[in-house]
Amino acid sequence: MGKIENMRKNKFFLLLVVMAVSVALIASGCRDNGNEKPSDGSLDGTIVEEPSDGSDNQDENKDKEGKKSEEKNRSGEQTSKPPVKDPNAPATGDDKSVRGIPDPIEVRTCDDGDLLVLVNKYYNVSKDYEPSDMVTINNKYGTYTDMRMKSVAYEAYKELYSDAFDLGYELKLCSTMRSYDTQKMLYTNYINSYGFKNAALSSAYPGRSEHHTGLAIDVTSKSMGWGLKTDFADFEDGKWINDHCHEYGFIIRYPKGKTDITGYKYEPWHLRYVGVDVATEIMSKAVTLEEYLGKVPSN
Repeated sequence: MGKIENMRKNKFFLLLVVMAVSVALIASGCRDNGNEKPSDGSLDGTIVEEPSDGSDNQDENKDKEGKKSEEKNRSGEQTSKPPVKDPNAPATGDDKSVRGIPDPIEVRTCDDGDLLVLVNKYYNVSKDYEPSDMVTINNKYGTYTDMRMKSVAYEAYKELYSDAFDLGYELKLCSTMRSYDTQKMLYTNYINSYGFKNAALSSAYPGRSEHHTGLAIDVTSKSMGWGLKTDFADFEDGKWINDHCHEYGFIIRYPKGKTDITGYKYEPWHLRYVGVDVATEIMSKAVTLEEYLGKVPSN
């Protein structure tokens, strides 16, 4: 009888233990059901932000101040470096003359086919400006693939290239049409590397580059090591281009001594297609496109 009684007691004790564990599990499940907070976002991927109760520690405060500083930089406001860190921001350069970033006079939104379209620091094109009649050039003419330009300028350049090749000059295009995003990248890199003052004279603010028209090209040569040098006109091939490019409809767009008109330093490699007649007149008179069109900046 003693053994039987002990077995009954043990079974009763085990039953009590099982019931206690079950009750605990059920209670735990009720507390979690429907109230578990997602750790990194809601079901649709949206980031979930917890409201602040004002008890942030010092590290969190520093993080907030850092975010505010980044937002201020993104908005184009001045910090420790001089101006225009964000090419999407309005022009805020201290120098509003042609040597800086003046306010635009006109902004074109579409290509009307005008070969004499003026694009400079005063006459701009919009972000979504698309030049018409564009073609992709043969890779043998460029330093990289998939370069594009207007067909009329391309046909003229092929003639120039062929005649130069017959004379023993090896030329290549290292820049043709540049999109707004490419302009933005180049301008930002130039400012970060050389500062605002140098960028203003050597790199176009987005929307102010005539490369956007598909009519401008940068020409390099084997003699220059396929780079761009300001003494290009002292090389035989550079001198030939300077003397004969008008015969193919091109002009030296940023000639020496004309920075106060063009806004940019001398670039003997930068050619602009305007047609043979106009190019011949511009080059023979030693004037700029601005002077030819009667749109010289007042500064």
